[in-house]
Amino acid sequence: MGVVYRARQLDLDRDVAVKVIAPEFVQDPQSRDRFLIEARAAAAVEHPNVVPVHHVGVADGQAYLVMRYVAGDNLRSVVHREQALSAGQAAGIAAQLGDALDAIHRAGYVHRDVKPQNVMLDGSGHAYLSDFGLAKEALATTGLTKSDQWVGTLDYAAPEQIRGERVDARTDVYALGGVLFFMLTGHVPFERDTDQAKLWAHISADAPRPSALRPELPGAFDTVVQRALAKDPAQRQLSAGDLGRAACDAAGGVSSSRRERVVARGAAAPAGTAQSRTAAAETRTVSAPRRLAAAVTGHNRGRLASAGAAVAVAAIAAINLLPQADRRNATTGRSPEPTVTPGPTKSPAGRENGPHVGTTFRPVGSRPRDVVVAGGDLWVISHSRPRVARLDPKTGRRRGKQPLIGQGASSIAAHRETIWVAVPNRGEVVSVDARSGHVKERVAPPLSPVRVAVGASGLWVLGRAASPNASDLLLHYDRAGERLLHQTSFGSGISAIALGGHAVWVALEGEPRIVRLSLAARREIGITLTGSASSLAWGGGYLWASVAETDAVARVDPTRDQAVTTAVGSRPAQITVAGGLVFVASNTDHTVVVLDPKHPRRGGTSLRVPLNPYAVAAGAGHVWVSGLGRNTLTRLDY
Repeated sequence: MGVVYRARQLDLDRDVAVKVIAPEFVQDPQSRDRFLIEARAAAAVEHPNVVPVHHVGVADGQAYLVMRYVAGDNLRSVVHREQALSAGQAAGIAAQLGDALDAIHRAGYVHRDVKPQNVMLDGSGHAYLSDFGLAKEALATTGLTKSDQWVGTLDYAAPEQIRGERVDARTDVYALGGVLFFMLTGHVPFERDTDQAKLWAHISADAPRPSALRPELPGAFDTVVQRALAKDPAQRQLSAGDLGRAACDAAGGVSSSRRERVVARGAAAPAGTAQSRTAAAETRTVSAPRRLAAAVTGHNRGRLASAGAAVAVAAIAAINLLPQADRRNATTGRSPEPTVTPGPTKSPAGRENGPHVGTTFRPVGSRPRDVVVAGGDLWVISHSRPRVARLDPKTGRRRGKQPLIGQGASSIAAHRETIWVAVPNRGEVVSVDARSGHVKERVAPPLSPVRVAVGASGLWVLGRAASPNASDLLLHYDRAGERLLHQTSFGSGISAIALGGHAVWVALEGEPRIVRLSLAARREIGITLTGSASSLAWGGGYLWASVAETDAVARVDPTRDQAVTTAVGSRPAQITVAGGLVFVASNTDHTVVVLDPKHPRRGGTSLRVPLNPYAVAAGAGHVWVSGLGRNTLTRLDY
């Protein structure tokens, strides 16, 4: 797909990996559409074992992708150097990769190219899975998959992948089983002299046993690997995480009795399961022999030279080329005005008075990540845009001053006529007058500010520690941001904060727990959830928490310190309460789920919105939801 360089990001003074995409992959509109879709798919998944993407763009006609620089080596080079890994080391890496793949599958995507070259190991042995972007759901639902085009690597390709059949999460389980075999033995599962022979071996040959090459290995590894490499996907482990855990049990000599479960959703889920849904039909017109020939030809044709010592990490094979309407005008330096798309006038159930989708404005910023309503205007921040977008809620057009705050904005909050924006890149929290649009104050907290909340009690800032071993801080300032009143340290880290019910609520990052700090007595009360909360909101007399890792929303009753958990959509993001209803952005379902706050377990209405809804905010008589996938802001009426 291109060449990767180690580079220096000057504004943050850090090393990054820059993947420069080969021009032939982005020269036509269809290729640009595919890269755009794949980049959005990759950005939708955040996991400690998935290489994070910092930025994508085009400079002088050259497409590029900026990722975390991993100081280490890829797994293939490590195994070749060591000849084989110990049972414990191989199992530990397999477990990390299994967790990463579970996150990808839970978001509805299939990696399709799991191989040692796409796994980076840092100095501590932490594994990062890269080249995620070959998104099955994205390709299938847009019709961009070509029947004669091979995607993947022959050494770890599953039989169904070779035959051109439907692939799902179990295809990645097969590849991970092959990677585990490679780590244990130093050999690929099916070593053959030609590509054609290798393909037929995947389809017809018996799965190899690691102990045949290393007799000292526990025999349980044979069972784990051969099951993962089963020709029939139904005979493999139910999830990649199950495979990783089984490998750890084998290494430890433990008889595994863990309950397996399907975690994949959407197009990644096995057909016929509750998690699967109907995807766009794929037209396949090439016979099996022709597919094999095309696969081998495409494999040989697709080999590219590496960048030698300049290669920092095998990067995600995707690039987010912004639509023409979202690029800055070369002559004016300004972004174009948003266009308006009217929405339906009825709810999905056909009820005139029920919640329904209204007007959509586009484009609004670049991956708009947070929004508030203040001073009668909509205020939207984008991480890559240095200005806050100030929009007319009736027309979606920019009006008044667009305040300059600097790039890297991550959170926005408003109280009365003042807006506060966290800009961690600059180490500042910026206040803006909602009437004039002028910047009022710039506060520099002791730690990098990543979240803000503001109310009558003052300004609250989540300060993120630079070191993973250091504690995060919850910083309490007066409403003007002039005096630091108090700070509280959290060793487990903080993922979200919210104000309400005469308390400040803190979601712990390293634990499935919420802490309530009473404003009067500063008394801590812990509430346990099904996972770590990614977003908090107060409304209707309750605290609401979205738990993306378990696809759930929790309603916390402050009078009882109890949580009621409800299954909601896929990867729930932000929440807001308006009109006696709860609105939850379901990020990878592309819906907003509307719940009754008194009876959330009864389920609710799902409103279809533009791709990857993330931020939601109530104001100006409506609910507003940002769409990361198409740079949109959609009005919901209730």
